Amino acid sequence: MTDRQVDAARTGLSRRQAIPLAIGSVAGSGILFLPSAVYAETGSNSLLVWLLSTVVCLPMLLMFEDMVRANPDGDGIEAFIRTGLGRAFGRCVPLMFLSLVIVGLPSGAMVAGRYVAQAVGAGGLVAVLAAVAVLVAAVASNLAGVKTSTRVQNAGTWALVLMAAVLIVAAIPGMRTGLPAVTPDLTELGVLLPGVVLAFWAFAGFENLTFLSKEFRDPRRDFLPVSATALGVYGVFTILLTVAIAVRIPRSEVDEVTGLLQLAQTIQPRQLVVLVVTVIAFGAMVLNAVAWVWGVSRLVQGAATSGILPRGLSVTTANGVPRRAIFLLSGLFALVGVVLVTWPDVIVDAVATASAIFIVLYLLSIISYARVRGFTVRSVLNLLLLGVLGVSLVQSGWRSIYAVVVLAVALVVQVVQSRRTSA
Repeated sequence: MTDRQVDAARTGLSRRQAIPLAIGSVAGSGILFLPSAVYAETGSNSLLVWLLSTVVCLPMLLMFEDMVRANPDGDGIEAFIRTGLGRAFGRCVPLMFLSLVIVGLPSGAMVAGRYVAQAVGAGGLVAVLAAVAVLVAAVASNLAGVKTSTRVQNAGTWALVLMAAVLIVAAIPGMRTGLPAVTPDLTELGVLLPGVVLAFWAFAGFENLTFLSKEFRDPRRDFLPVSATALGVYGVFTILLTVAIAVRIPRSEVDEVTGLLQLAQTIQPRQLVVLVVTVIAFGAMVLNAVAWVWGVSRLVQGAATSGILPRGLSVTTANGVPRRAIFLLSGLFALVGVVLVTWPDVIVDAVATASAIFIVLYLLSIISYARVRGFTVRSVLNLLLLGVLGVSLVQSGWRSIYAVVVLAVALVVQVVQSRRTSA
């Protein structure tokens, strides 16, 4: 063990400390609306959607473990894809992350805004103002160089878990009579793969664990048990929350965005439960937004330093804050926000669109993994996913177009830049 590894072992996160962060990294804003959105879109087959989504993640966890073993310093998915598919594909990764965050974060902020508006009985203006407050808080804290502490992140994660547990327990009395609502309908299996694209947003934080792993005491040893625990806990909660919504609220009345709040409104004392759920939802979204802006702004800054993005975005302040990158994110958030305010019914579609980018990134990772490792048990298990994920993108129709266009444009830009450099 090198001196650096010894120091990391002394100062890094233990498994007990890492697991809440891993759950929070995976959960994010998805737990607030995906159980209701998946149920509203796929009905009685929603549990099959969650089961398939979770099973799809299992081989990828093994792939990501090998990624961490090969890159224990947290180089992440960009280095992984570059190793197997070449420089051009690797340099597309920052652009794809940027493109999904500028859609995903405003959508999540609008979800939090809808929670606030419904909780206080207000209209769309309050929802928009609350959503703006989420993004402004995230941008302002990052401009000030404030990074959310581990203690605050842990508190936010446990608050989400406690909220979900209370809602699930409250729904138990009606589960026996309400189970037909989630009994699979084998005549409607066509909703499964498009549903997986939507549900996959719930697991979109797994690649973030490869970055988080560098904070572990022993990334090579700890990544798989920590990430598998996060997957198990989060998977169980999403399934149980979906069941809770299905047995308490008729499908025709379920709000895709604020289904958990509807569930809270069926529990006494109603006003207190609604208030607590709303506060936790809003706080969780703020923490999620702060973390994503922090990570992606530095990703943009690094991409600019490497020449992937304009060099001007690489400038930082004296204390290392990439202000220009943060301002870029702010402007793009505003543009997407205008679209979401103009067409408020597309929030779930926007999330599915961003989720499709994660699926494309995972497809690239799987192909790269197979090229580097050859035919092993782990690589073959992941290769079997290519067909499932590819068909899910096709069946999702226009929701997948954004991801394909972003990858195509990013590749064209890299080829042009490469030719100019070589000339």
